[in-house]
Amino acid sequence: MSATPAEFEKLLAEGVDMYNSGDREAALQLFESVVQTNPSWPYGWLWKGTVLADMGRDMEAEEAFKTGRCLLNPDACDDSSSPPLSEVRELYGAERIKYPVDANNGESIVSHHQGPDPGYVVISDPGQLEREGDRFMESGKYDAALQSYLLAERIDPSNPSYSRKTGDAYRAKGDFHSALDAWNRSLQNETDPGMSDGLRKKRSRAFSTLNMPDKAIQELEGLKFSGNDPLVYSYMGELYSKLQDYRHAEESFQNSLSFDPKNIDASLGLAEALMRQGKMAKAKETLDSIPKSALTPDQTNLLERLKREYTYYQQDKTSDLSFLFSHPELYILTALGIFGIFYFRDKIFR
Repeated sequence: MSATPAEFEKLLAEGVDMYNSGDREAALQLFESVVQTNPSWPYGWLWKGTVLADMGRDMEAEEAFKTGRCLLNPDACDDSSSPPLSEVRELYGAERIKYPVDANNGESIVSHHQGPDPGYVVISDPGQLEREGDRFMESGKYDAALQSYLLAERIDPSNPSYSRKTGDAYRAKGDFHSALDAWNRSLQNETDPGMSDGLRKKRSRAFSTLNMPDKAIQELEGLKFSGNDPLVYSYMGELYSKLQDYRHAEESFQNSLSFDPKNIDASLGLAEALMRQGKMAKAKETLDSIPKSALTPDQTNLLERLKREYTYYQQDKTSDLSFLFSHPELYILTALGIFGIFYFRDKIFR
């Protein structure tokens, strides 16, 4: 198949559109046509690898990714993993690595500066893709941002920033499973303990959203520098409460309050954990210590609910007889009834 640059541009854009719509087979056929028509164009290979990876054809996908990466950065490509680039270098210089505009909205998903050929947009490095993705995220175009970050990650998979931002884009789209996978890839390459802690917190929140509190707790237990953070302890208490592990919930809330005694959420969580364990006296003491003036509407509602539960619990613990004897007039009537039954027992039971 032969095509003019404009036709070739349109072909790849149609493949991207098919990929985004979920038609993987049709997209793969188009990307196959692209790489066969112009094997020197790296983004045809990278898109082909993306589709193959989604289809579970990992070995073919990795080969396509390697080809695309080597075409983008031939000087950094090892001979053992590079495609035969001698022919490509003779026909096309590094400045001829291009990417077409997006078929949906006419915007490039990469940096907007013109190359030597009209109608093309030049990509020089994955950092440009990352910055383009950042701009799309800021404007709420999460699909376009995701594609930019994914391409940047394909080009340089060892950079933890690209996979971290890929996870952020998936989260913005509501795809928490894919976000977890991307953040895990970032964790494997991240050397900054502070950034690693941030990733684990994101993963913990995602697991909690997916109703997997046990895995959320495991992520928090892997934190390096957040051991004295009262918010982390309070959140861990909430997770233990979801698991109905109120003993560990109590411990976590207590840890939170030891660093921040004014943490209202931790106090409310502690009171509830104590009540669930039957420690009503301590629960009441905790509830009474919470200042009402500093509460949000949600905190106020929770406080009132817990106080009602405490009152109901106390009423359930009170027997009917103790209620009778707490009123003198009822006590007198009860005593007369018992005396009458005893005095007239022979007539009653004759």
